[in-house]
Amino acid sequence: MFCIKIADIPIGIENRYPYIRRLCEGYETEEKPAFTVAVTEEEILKEQNGDNRFSKGYCESLCIYRNICFALAKYDAFLMHSAAISMDGEAYVFAAPSGVGKTTHIRLWEEEFGNRIQVINGDKPIFRFIDGRLYVCGTPWRGKEGLGCRRMCPVRAICFLKQGPENRIRPLNTGEVSGRIFSQILIPKNQKDFEHFWPLLERMVTSQKFYELECNRQPEAAQLAYQTMRSRETC
Repeated sequence: MFCIKIADIPIGIENRYPYIRRLCEGYETEEKPAFTVAVTEEEILKEQNGDNRFSKGYCESLCIYRNICFALAKYDAFLMHSAAISMDGEAYVFAAPSGVGKTTHIRLWEEEFGNRIQVINGDKPIFRFIDGRLYVCGTPWRGKEGLGCRRMCPVRAICFLKQGPENRIRPLNTGEVSGRIFSQILIPKNQKDFEHFWPLLERMVTSQKFYELECNRQPEAAQLAYQTMRSRETC
């Protein structure tokens, strides 16, 4: 067993295989865990689903992270499939189905803004409400590109990406956000965890600024997104 700290929460991990400990290098802590997770060999095999291209250690890491995320709701935290970057002390979050271009878009920001940009997490960040404000938090689970760091940053705005020939951005109302966000959120299966989770999702949808960015892969897309999302005006 070892302990990691993500979203400022110490979490114990009882692992069977060494893969996950290597994955979590840089996130380990000596603090007493708030809770501990473990998975069975049966869960690992079910995740592997007979595909030996994926090691048992890798599959164990996926199962463990899923269970961590289910347990986080009681700590005002949850997982949203997205990419998050920080710039000038605030986070900009981009959500989209796989293949739409989250990584490509954050690369545009890096090209445009240089060392003002830091990638918090390229694929599976944790979001947590702390003292009434929403933060996005780095985790060891960073997607196939491995983009991210151990950092927490207050969320400035959240943007849903879609591909298009031109760059256009618009604010989304609550109903439009609700229609897009469920495919990106990991929803707890346990009823008690769900009861903690649901108010968090409602708070996120009603308190954050959301946008839809239709974009090509030109640098102007990053400029348009930044100039719009940094605005102090409400949607």
